[in-house]
Amino acid sequence: MLSFQEKIDMYDNIIGQESKNYADSFNGCLEILADNYEYKFLLELDTFNDIEYWIDKLKSRLVVKEDLDSLEDIMDDYIACG
Repeated sequence: MLSFQEKIDMYDNIIGQESKNYADSFNGCLEILADNYEYKFLLELDTFNDIEYWIDKLKSRLVVKEDLDSLEDIMDDYIACG
């Protein structure tokens, strides 16, 4: 099982990677999100794959819904409801 600090480091490494597509342009938003929530959403994730999947799913949701809702609302909903 990963320590909380290891999860934070993995999260930061994933969102700190070079942008390869439009979804990656939201990495800055994800960095702010993590700070605002004090990374507490990582408590529910157990592995590197879980963290990577969570980030990819959130970025996909941001791309699809960005015209409909504010980015903050989308992120809040994703953290609350998954």
